[in-house]
Amino acid sequence: MDSISENARARKEYAPPASRVRSLPRKVRNRVRRVLRWLGLRPSARQYWQTRALTHGVRSVLDLRHTDTEVDEVTARQVALLFPLLRGCLGPDDRRLLDFGCGPGRFTPLLANLVGGTAVGVDPVERYVDMAPRAPNVEYRALRRGIDAADGSFDVVWICVVLGGIVGRRELKRTAREIERVLRPGGLLFLVENTSETRDGYYWKYRSVDDYRRLFPSVALAPVSEYVDIDQRISVLAGRRRAARVS
Repeated sequence: MDSISENARARKEYAPPASRVRSLPRKVRNRVRRVLRWLGLRPSARQYWQTRALTHGVRSVLDLRHTDTEVDEVTARQVALLFPLLRGCLGPDDRRLLDFGCGPGRFTPLLANLVGGTAVGVDPVERYVDMAPRAPNVEYRALRRGIDAADGSFDVVWICVVLGGIVGRRELKRTAREIERVLRPGGLLFLVENTSETRDGYYWKYRSVDDYRRLFPSVALAPVSEYVDIDQRISVLAGRRRAARVS
């Protein structure tokens, strides 16, 4: 996830073109941003996260105000907070899990064990997939344009501080439709996202709980908990995909 300090760093690095871009109408602004990326004046999101992964390793998926020595502590705290909540939402048939945006696989093997079945971790950053720990009940796949899985393939989809990194509205909606597609009717979506009320960064978008609920119209998402990471509010939502209506 991105942090306030990381947002400030990005704004400082790219402030001259960004300040001019923000005063333009949205369509023109988006076109200018594409041109800036094409000219190499601002990395694409994929390039940014690939570079971040190469530079910071596992810590790159955390708020970078955490130090390398805190990575295991932060992960253990998240497991202690989130896994009991997930366990309380699981049903007896929830055995196949998708870890969407798995990063370096901090949770993927543990999630497979938690559901007592298998887990598939997907991420668009190849470096993360290469770093992820292997296990007999775990598979990792590079995420391209869509999720390499059939409709209704998963009983559970776990997403932990990932969707904020998708800043484009069209790409976000396309991603949400893919997640809904691979989640079986009646399957569980477990979503953890940064819902702090702060200014967006170039590579991170802060959204509200209601924004995320509206993003998945076929899922009865509801907030179940929240916690604070440094000074960031992290909200936890869970809900099951509604069965398709029979006409």
